[in-house]
Amino acid sequence: MTQLYLFLGPTLPAFDGPADIRILPPIVAGDLLRLPLREGDVVGIVDGYFHQQLSVRHKEILAVMERGVRVLGSSSMGALRAAELDVFGMHGVGQVYEDYRAGRIDGDDEVALRHGPPESGYRAMSVPLVNMRETLAAAHRNGICCRETADRIIDALHSIPYAQRTYRLLPALADEVACSKQELAEIEAHCVHNPVDVKRADALELITRMRQPEREPDRRPPVNRTVHLVAWELAARGRAYTGQDLSSSPVPGDLDALRVLQLFSADYPAFLHEERLSRIAEECAELCGTSSTRTGHAATALAHSGHRGVFDVDGDLGFLDSWLTAGEQSDCAPQEKSKLFLARSFQIRPGVAREEPLLDRLQHTPGFAHAAVIAQASHEVETERVRRDPAYSNALLALEPIRQLLIDLWGSTERDADIHALDRGFSSLQEAADAARPFFLIVHCGADLGELSDFSVKAPSAALAGTSATSD
Repeated sequence: MTQLYLFLGPTLPAFDGPADIRILPPIVAGDLLRLPLREGDVVGIVDGYFHQQLSVRHKEILAVMERGVRVLGSSSMGALRAAELDVFGMHGVGQVYEDYRAGRIDGDDEVALRHGPPESGYRAMSVPLVNMRETLAAAHRNGICCRETADRIIDALHSIPYAQRTYRLLPALADEVACSKQELAEIEAHCVHNPVDVKRADALELITRMRQPEREPDRRPPVNRTVHLVAWELAARGRAYTGQDLSSSPVPGDLDALRVLQLFSADYPAFLHEERLSRIAEECAELCGTSSTRTGHAATALAHSGHRGVFDVDGDLGFLDSWLTAGEQSDCAPQEKSKLFLARSFQIRPGVAREEPLLDRLQHTPGFAHAAVIAQASHEVETERVRRDPAYSNALLALEPIRQLLIDLWGSTERDADIHALDRGFSSLQEAADAARPFFLIVHCGADLGELSDFSVKAPSAALAGTSATSD
């Protein structure tokens, strides 16, 4: 059954639309990829954040269109994206879209406004310039002002930040507009009492269009699966909106749980090494016809390094030292050193998410379930910290305590920490510390990490359900 989704906010505040349309908050990057979209579904984009959050990416829209989803845009962020992507099949609706498409307006700030939070019904605190344009045009038609005065007012408003644009501001523009304050006060009064809301009209037209079947199937734009798109899809995995409450924020998902395992599971390095050596062995079987049934993945992977001319296990292996800890350099046999090098230097081909096969193998294990609990607890702590102090961000946390926590948990030294980071899928201790920021407070305060190493595939432990976390 076709599902209809509409990203909406201050353009139609407190809108109670048709029951067959699921209303979502203003769109941000990643929201489209989190929706449970299927071929034939319809998405309408009206409002979207752009200042305080990352805007919806063009490639996300193209990616869902390639899957057979019809995407329409109007009024605000939707009009902007439709004007940019209509040549690829996105549907633009309404006057604002047409003005952008024709080049009559071109600034993103034309549709922007300052508004209150969702609980206020997105109460408007400024007026979008596209609405002011139409309201002043109507004032000219009604004989309140001449065309030249209306144009000069719009030119003056252009130089004012979007968040400060209101009709009450007009008398203060007397010098710039070359009009008396009295004349501008009369224009202001007319605009306040006779506003033209072109964004609202466009949004209502979009809603009508969403519910009408298309006469011809939409063409699907071919989309190159770049590493960026793969990363965005992976980040959205497990964070999908669920049930009927699509207005709620998505909770931490699979990638967050995987990061917890990467960073804090004692057995994750051994798991990752086995996973990577098995993939090399699979390539050897495919390209060289070598079976690892008798010899095992590690031996086949070592043989494959010779097949591909990477290195000779019986040759000079001095170059491996930069991939080994101090203890491994002195204590490990040549073959063991070679296996460590292969596992640590492994690179998956571009366009493939390196985490995806790991998630497929781990997501039904008790360790993964416990990691998800820690990720959720961390999210709740972060949410509470922001509620108490809106200026808080984990990006403000000093990295040195996080680095030291990881060194201690990994049983490493400062010298070998980058090597241990490779064992966990990170390029360096610095990258691992950055990834650990969201989870640092929970782990630092003594979260139970013991269950993170249970990678047996079975039902998650019932004991996990009672795990909770608090924060000051």
